[in-house]
Amino acid sequence: RCCWFSCGLPLTAGAALLLDDLKMCIKYFAFALLWFPGVLHAQSTTQACDAPTLDGGFFAPKQETYSQGTKLSYTCNEGRMLAMKGWWATSTCHNGKWSHQPQCIGKSCQYREGVCLLNLNWEQVPQKKESMNACSVPPKIPHAVIVHQDYQEVFAAGSEVQYECEDGYTAEGAHNTKSVCTQGSWTQGPTCSKGDAEGFQSCGARPYIENAVIVEEGPMHLKYQCNRYYKLAGPEAVSCYSDAHWSKLPTCEEAFCVVDPARYARYGLVKTSPEYMREGETKPFPCTTKDYYINVRCTNRRIFLSTCKYIKDLLFFFQFLFSCNS
Repeated sequence: RCCWFSCGLPLTAGAALLLDDLKMCIKYFAFALLWFPGVLHAQSTTQACDAPTLDGGFFAPKQETYSQGTKLSYTCNEGRMLAMKGWWATSTCHNGKWSHQPQCIGKSCQYREGVCLLNLNWEQVPQKKESMNACSVPPKIPHAVIVHQDYQEVFAAGSEVQYECEDGYTAEGAHNTKSVCTQGSWTQGPTCSKGDAEGFQSCGARPYIENAVIVEEGPMHLKYQCNRYYKLAGPEAVSCYSDAHWSKLPTCEEAFCVVDPARYARYGLVKTSPEYMREGETKPFPCTTKDYYINVRCTNRRIFLSTCKYIKDLLFFFQFLFSCNS
């Protein structure tokens, strides 16, 4: 039996079945929410964005793909300029597309409402500072871009911006990547120097991180990925600084549960050997009673179990989903 509103029945015929079918729909829809969140999640899965193409500039963070909501910062090389106001800008990944395509141009611009207008002769009105202690636009540093901050012309006293060096360049010193607005001026930011020919050799052996492997190597950085059943804690990229030491290393934390047959047999679960489950994973296991199953879920490294259900209930559940989505 399917939901009366999805079977194409006339209202007069469907009304007689309304009460029973509505109860049935609610029952199995609630079951879906509790034990099959992936079914609903799959319908709302968003697309990742590919790295943009930026001729005459660079962006950070440097990745091959970007997840939904990721914001990247970009700037242009010497002799080029943005197609919008400012010396750096940000763009956000939304459903597989960037909020705007990063672009560097080679002509001088006049800006009106933040948009580049070519061959227009008008005078730009400077932005007024809110106070004498406020700062104007942070200085542009060669081979660096400001990250985690949208472009703006006035910053309040005490504001802080963080620079990130272009891929292949490193900041002088491990912690000198920020600049602070103090009494109307910005403190000195980093100096980005190109990595020497020896590359990683200046920092010694590649750092070993337990339960992790290196998945990407840049001129002066390494990118790590944790093994199965572990999750990354800390930065995924490690840089070799020009003063011959590595930046802060990440760690791989446990992200799994163990289904122990001896511990969960009293709930009716049938299992001959321990089984690992990833964080957030849900699996059905057979029960001691024939044709019954039990759902096991791993959340925050703890095991959660449903009661044993008749296997035909599971089959009916999928029939219900099919009928209500047809």
